[in-house]
Amino acid sequence: MTLPVSETAAPAAPAPAPAPPAPLASRIVDTFFSPGKVFEQFRDGPAPWLGPVLVCSALLVVLTLLRPLFISDGQMIDFMRQKMSEMGAQVPPPEQMATQLKVQMAVGTVFGVAWMFLRVWIVGLILCAVYGLMMGGRTQVRPYAAVASHAFLVSALGYLFVTVLAYATGRLDLTLDAALLAPGLDPAGIPAALLHGITPWGVWLVALLALGGAVVNRRRGWIGVAALLFSLQMALTLGFALLAHVARGRAGG
Repeated sequence: MTLPVSETAAPAAPAPAPAPPAPLASRIVDTFFSPGKVFEQFRDGPAPWLGPVLVCSALLVVLTLLRPLFISDGQMIDFMRQKMSEMGAQVPPPEQMATQLKVQMAVGTVFGVAWMFLRVWIVGLILCAVYGLMMGGRTQVRPYAAVASHAFLVSALGYLFVTVLAYATGRLDLTLDAALLAPGLDPAGIPAALLHGITPWGVWLVALLALGGAVVNRRRGWIGVAALLFSLQMALTLGFALLAHVARGRAGG
């Protein structure tokens, strides 16, 4: 009589380790041509966010340092005085403006670089609130911050394009936005300010943010979230336009 031999269950195979993210240069290129491929890397593995922020910060610093080669301090001062006059503010003499220009350029660059880091986490928190809290998706902020940092490369490209055109033409007021479709609008009015907030790379950025959140959460639909983010962007633009309008009114009064 033979006794049955109990079969021992084979140990479960360990889950494969997530693949490391692609190199930064590869992720930068794929963000423009194959964004879904980039965002898929943030789903399970590490979500690198620092590299694109450093690229955007370096671009800002380089373009600021190159500005005197194309736009003189005198042109900058004349432009600043014109804008202050349009806002109804008291315009200081050119000598005082020359000193202010150097301080503003240095302080503005520092705050600009700091904003490059801060905006990634602000937008990451917004994406987390939309996809994680409202739609029941992932609640870790880091993948959304990685999506935001890579999506902001599109804004950096738009900033580079407009800055190069401004340097080449010497026009510091040059813009490429929806306001060009309505040339008869009052440039100081609220409708013009809203149209200035609609740029090709701004729409592209919103689409990438919505797509990235959807890919991280394995969702197919992202158009609705893109519309929500665009509405939020327009609401913020309207708020800033109203504040500027009130400030001009008080200065003029």
